Amino acid sequence: MKYIVTQEEGQAPEIFIFPKRFNHDDMADMVNHLKTYDPNNHRNWERNYKAPISAGFTDGKTCTGRSETLNLDSRGRLDELLIED
Repeated sequence: MKYIVTQEEGQAPEIFIFPKRFNHDDMADMVNHLKTYDPNNHRNWERNYKAPISAGFTDGKTCTGRSETLNLDSRGRLDELLIED
């Protein structure tokens, strides 16, 4: 599996795990089309830019490698902690 970690301004980083057949840069583009909903009112939503901050490969426990298409490295343990959340 592949993964990217993104971060919206003022928010905690989020990890997105996806199949190897997709490119990291394509997934980063798709993530930016996701709506962020107001937890108190699902009619209120925004599309906020989610900057990719790391990327690589995962087996669901460890994070390694790098994304050539995003030119980003895995942050190892920092990214692994996001999987555990």
